[in-house]
Amino acid sequence: MFTRPELFRDETRLKVHAAAEQLNYSPNRTAASLSTGRTANIGLVVPNLANPLFPEMIKAAQHGARDHGLAALLADSDDSAADEEKLVHALAKDVDGLVLFSSLLSDEQIASVDSLRPLVFVNRHVPGHRSVLVDAPHAMSLLTQYLANLGHTAATYYPGPDNSWVAHDRLAALHKAASGAGIDLSIAPMGPASFESGSAVADELVRKPLPTAVLCFNDQMAMGVVARLLQLGVRIPEQTSVTGWGGTKVGAYSTPALTTIAAPLADLGTTAVAELLLAQNDEPGADPAPVTLEATLLARATTGRARD
Repeated sequence: MFTRPELFRDETRLKVHAAAEQLNYSPNRTAASLSTGRTANIGLVVPNLANPLFPEMIKAAQHGARDHGLAALLADSDDSAADEEKLVHALAKDVDGLVLFSSLLSDEQIASVDSLRPLVFVNRHVPGHRSVLVDAPHAMSLLTQYLANLGHTAATYYPGPDNSWVAHDRLAALHKAASGAGIDLSIAPMGPASFESGSAVADELVRKPLPTAVLCFNDQMAMGVVARLLQLGVRIPEQTSVTGWGGTKVGAYSTPALTTIAAPLADLGTTAVAELLLAQNDEPGADPAPVTLEATLLARATTGRARD
């Protein structure tokens, strides 16, 4: 009755539900899953819950799941591709599908989990799977044109970790956008993107002539750069401008407030759940086009006119 209500007349359904309410009865989800093949659960896997980028996405995804009568199970892979692979295997038996946020899995690891459950990727395009992306070319064009209008003709970019698909996607987009805006781009080695790594970047920056603009892979790194440069006596944005990526709420309350590319974090979460529901009906061998969402530029106090 509770798993296939459409098989019963309205009068019968009303009587059964009234009796269940009187007895304070609720259906056994485990038993129901045995008969329907559905668990009414989805899995959400993130690389690091301490990253302020993810909570807004996760909250929106949970709300989206709840709106469809689903429960969301959350797991943190601790920035480890090996742990992410183990989590996907562990969760697969208890969920109807998984959303992998900023997945670190290699192509070989994806192949190993490919047939377990429908998979949706956020911030990564994987052929044969549904993906939800931010339009990096558009976002980088906004950023570079903004900097060019402030008189910047050169910038240094800190591109994030080498094992991140989205880091390479943003780097390629920035190369093209900087060229179009007439900005000479210097690329630092790929590496961690955290508050701590941003602080270390600032220590490196003051050992040589400061670039007029420092662009960071994410807001965490950018805020680490800003905080440490201020400690070292560098005036921001008078001596150098600093930008991030993400649009995390903490950036608006940092001092000075962070200029950043704001990703549509909530929309990424809700869209991922919607795509997961669609993926459950995809034919084998389907290769849906990625859903691409636009970011916006939040021009705040860490950017200003290029110094002479």
